[in-house]
Amino acid sequence: LTVSTGSDESVIFTSPMEESIIAEPTSENLAKAAGFLQRGDLVGVPTETVYGLAANATDDDAVTKIYAAKDRPPTNPLIIHVASVKHALRWCEIDSQAWVRKQFDIAAKFWPGPLTVIVPRSKNISSVATAGGDSVGIRVPNHPIALALLERCDFPLAAPSANPSNYISPTTAKHVAFGLGEKVRMIIDGGPCQCGIESTIIKLDPRGPQLMRAGGVSLDVLENAFGHAIGNSVVSADLDSDPTKPMPSPGQFQKHYSPTKPLLIAGVDALPLDVSEVGRLVFAPIDQDKADAFHRVWTLSQDGNLDEVARNLFAFLREADQSDAQTIVIDSCENTGIGQAIMDRITRAASPP
Repeated sequence: LTVSTGSDESVIFTSPMEESIIAEPTSENLAKAAGFLQRGDLVGVPTETVYGLAANATDDDAVTKIYAAKDRPPTNPLIIHVASVKHALRWCEIDSQAWVRKQFDIAAKFWPGPLTVIVPRSKNISSVATAGGDSVGIRVPNHPIALALLERCDFPLAAPSANPSNYISPTTAKHVAFGLGEKVRMIIDGGPCQCGIESTIIKLDPRGPQLMRAGGVSLDVLENAFGHAIGNSVVSADLDSDPTKPMPSPGQFQKHYSPTKPLLIAGVDALPLDVSEVGRLVFAPIDQDKADAFHRVWTLSQDGNLDEVARNLFAFLREADQSDAQTIVIDSCENTGIGQAIMDRITRAASPP
């Protein structure tokens, strides 16, 4: 059960069983979590982007549990998390061609950080994690608890967002417990995620890196690092895509990150004439007389800072979805910088089923 309290934070009441699996990030609990992962169990893990549903990425059975827990299509590959660039080199094959190594070395300068790089995979990575494909998305998370756990594991972690497939991504431990509490052995509580949206994904390519998903590292920052334009290969795949063909990257579905209630984009979609049952998400404060017309207003930033908007986006969208508002309306922003990632999430969340 989830209730709206009128504060800026959602309060999720989970069952005693679900609460009991949320653990403080002590050395003892991290050791327990590493043991669970070694035995093939699932663990909720904090990162700077969103919470991940982690499993041993070398264990087919363990990775299969991720897909089952999330009800995720088996053609949708997973992102692999490692403790360092040195660890990453164990789990991918980047020295077969000079251009791969050159691009990889530039991309790796963003680690630890919210950048996933799709590279040729090591055969020691579970083919289930790569959806049967020959490449793997890999990154080093910028979160001390995630890194401490990874250091305790002699294997990488496959860790997509720890939520039912296509629902709003989790940015707190309680979000994970609410969605997947019965399907994980432990959730390590690392506090609210500081980035709040998933990693940027690029795929290395002879033509130069290709953007597969906008995220925590903006396109202009990447282009400055690589010294040239980044190709844009972002697609919006249909949920009924070929069930036998691996998708080129996570985060490709047209309908994704979605609340259960209708989501409208202000300035794009027509608003109901009567907004008294509409929940309104704004990027900066609005006049009180305008706010009073809505059922409730959630303000994602006090000054329109888009980094703060990104950090609060999923948490406030969850709260609006779990409130008694009948419809949700959300602001939009320029499709540049971090705004590109924000609008990618909003557009996919608002897409029709």
